[in-house]
Amino acid sequence: MAVEIFSTSTEYIANEITISRGTVADITAVGVYHSEDPNSRPDVTDFTTVQLVDGTVPDPLPLAEAGKIDVLSLVGPRDGDVVLTPGDYQRFVLVQTATEDIIRKTDTVTIL
Repeated sequence: MAVEIFSTSTEYIANEITISRGTVADITAVGVYHSEDPNSRPDVTDFTTVQLVDGTVPDPLPLAEAGKIDVLSLVGPRDGDVVLTPGDYQRFVLVQTATEDIIRKTDTVTIL
């Protein structure tokens, strides 16, 4: 999913995750990383910790989408988790459990 936002806006970007082993409760942290280098390989320490929202529970958080589990980050200058300058970025998502550090390249983000 390609995302385009203006450098002056602040918006949520969500990346849906699918759990093939375990449960949402096994996830200890999630994060995002953005790079203008399409060949970059981020380390776990490069990620910014963001929210995990679970729309599969009976009383989901207000930002959750029903039936989906998302890594949710606020991107932009107004209290954003991440502030990006204009350019094209590869977006990576980190999902951590007690035994795994799962990194996926999920999106391209263009800041106009």
